[in-house]
Amino acid sequence: MSLSTVRAGLATRLETISGLNVYKTVPTTPQVPAVIIRPTEHDYDLSMANGQDVQRYDVTLLASTGGSPWDVSQDLVDTYLSRTGATSIKAAIEGDGTLGGAAYATRVLSWRDYGTLSFGTSEFFGVRFTVEVWPR
Repeated sequence: MSLSTVRAGLATRLETISGLNVYKTVPTTPQVPAVIIRPTEHDYDLSMANGQDVQRYDVTLLASTGGSPWDVSQDLVDTYLSRTGATSIKAAIEGDGTLGGAAYATRVLSWRDYGTLSFGTSEFFGVRFTVEVWPR
């Protein structure tokens, strides 16, 4: 599967979270709260003879700009970090690990960089997720 097909599958899963702006390509100016999906790594031939590949994606959550109170932003980000629930990034993505048929399996491996994130010329409060996809 192409990168754009997998990104679209991830976007479809993330769009199940109400009120979240989902970008499957890097926007010039994201409207928060937002997630931006970017491929970051691709390993070829994990099994022998042109076998299965694996891809990793960075899913960046931006909750607010620098002008917002950080404590409110932290509380909002925390809701997206939960394992379960209506705003859980992990639950939304893993709700259909096949991403509508684009993958054999998908899982959210981790989150990192909780705090101030720079994007373009702006600062946001947010967090980055690492997502692993075994594409078809």
